[in-house]
Amino acid sequence: MILLLYMDIYKKLALLNFPKGEYVIVGGSMTAHGIREAHDLDILVTPNLYKTLLNSGEYRQCTCEQCMQTSRLMLKSDGVDILPNFMFGNYIGDTKSLIENADIIDDYPFIKLEEFAKFKKELGKPKDLEDILLIENYLKNN
Repeated sequence: MILLLYMDIYKKLALLNFPKGEYVIVGGSMTAHGIREAHDLDILVTPNLYKTLLNSGEYRQCTCEQCMQTSRLMLKSDGVDILPNFMFGNYIGDTKSLIENADIIDDYPFIKLEEFAKFKKELGKPKDLEDILLIENYLKNN
């Protein structure tokens, strides 16, 4: 399992060099805010960037059981998951809005923590509920 520390995120993002306005970092946002380490980077991208990355050959379409059962699209490469949409259960994130309203940290766009907590609430797994508490405490104290 890969653990990404605060500085590792920025090294990885610099290597990716995605075009501004075409993506927002989702998984990794808690690390950028200093809340906890990330296991990987999950990046929500515009349809155009998704298509470009898919055609580049640098990423492979995920064929895990969950993706196959739910027809979820996701590209994977070395600790980075690329998502063309951000939804689960009753949560449907608007890609354009999430990108436009991102928190800019060290010149990179990260999903607003309030929005990330809404998504995690829909996921509802114990680790997500723990993350929600961490986010709420962070927002209350910062």
